[in-house]
Amino acid sequence: MRLALTLPCGSPMEPISYTTPIPYIIIGGLRIIEHWLIRLINEASVVLNVEQTHVHRNRLLISELGIPLNIEYSSNADAYVNPCIIPYTSNVKAVVKHISNNESVTCGGYDLIKIKDGGRIINDCSIEFIKGPWDIIKHNNTLLKETIEVLAGIIGLRGSVMLYGSEASGDVKFNTSEGPVLVVKSSINVPAYIKGPALIGVGTVLSPFTYIREGTVAYMEDRLSGEIKNSLIDCCTFKEHYGYLGDSYVGKWVNFGAGTTVSNLKNTLGTVRFRGIDTGMVKLGPIIGDWVKTGINTSIMTGKAIGPGSHVYGLVTVDTPPFTIYTGELIAFNREKVHEVILKTTRSNEEAEYALRIYDSTLSLRSGIKMSGYKLP
Repeated sequence: MRLALTLPCGSPMEPISYTTPIPYIIIGGLRIIEHWLIRLINEASVVLNVEQTHVHRNRLLISELGIPLNIEYSSNADAYVNPCIIPYTSNVKAVVKHISNNESVTCGGYDLIKIKDGGRIINDCSIEFIKGPWDIIKHNNTLLKETIEVLAGIIGLRGSVMLYGSEASGDVKFNTSEGPVLVVKSSINVPAYIKGPALIGVGTVLSPFTYIREGTVAYMEDRLSGEIKNSLIDCCTFKEHYGYLGDSYVGKWVNFGAGTTVSNLKNTLGTVRFRGIDTGMVKLGPIIGDWVKTGINTSIMTGKAIGPGSHVYGLVTVDTPPFTIYTGELIAFNREKVHEVILKTTRSNEEAEYALRIYDSTLSLRSGIKMSGYKLP
């Protein structure tokens, strides 16, 4: 069976999707495509139709665990699947069953499965799917717990604390009362506290006194400190100072200035709105795109969308479009600075060129925002 994660998601996934295709978004510890790969191992191949830039930018953690990557890069498959289906094992099994029965599936106005040669069309809303970035946070903890157990079964690890190519001294306190902990080829500087379910990915470094709470995913090559809870952090992000990060999504190459803290709970205890949509969630922090930088002691309010390439300072009470500077008012980023800043941050000309592409493709989102009053040094 060849299964392609290529149907339109149908849900607004910005600001993450400005830079990251849906199959490469992280939920429950892994990128979406990885969930399908480990749950369909020896059963099916997963097909993607993405440009090589995305393949290079989105390294896969399971390759570091020696798990075979049965991926084909093509536009042809036996069935086409919505990548926003939440990849619980039960949902993956339901998808495979529908495909085996030659059934295309819809739910409301969303296409969930399309059989290549048609098949009969049925409605099945029991298959859960992501309706916006907030659902990543909503389902992360439960899916993470399941996924660690699936990974452990594949690579032969046992116990509630699993160290793969990592070591931890007695000065690391593990709490597995709510789920397991998996640490992959990472460094833990003591003392530290880690409560599961949690996944600390390849090349990540935890500074002394780091407090990792349930639901934390440090995907790869992150530098972390302070308190982190139910948050997903993509590759190469630096949060090396004190401050709280909770119920949030953080993209690649983000830098948190010392003291940066996010809010995930309104004083009214009401539900949080994200870009005007009532999420139904009481706890939701910001969704932060790639290449974002925060100034020291920055505070970001509940449910804010911080667009890729943005620099934010002070009390952030509004959504910030891509490549804007927020200092109490929004200012458009100067294009000539984009390549320079991203190159300094990532030391990758390819990444800097990609950032320019995103800057140009999101130009309309900065319409009416002035480009004066503040200048990056």
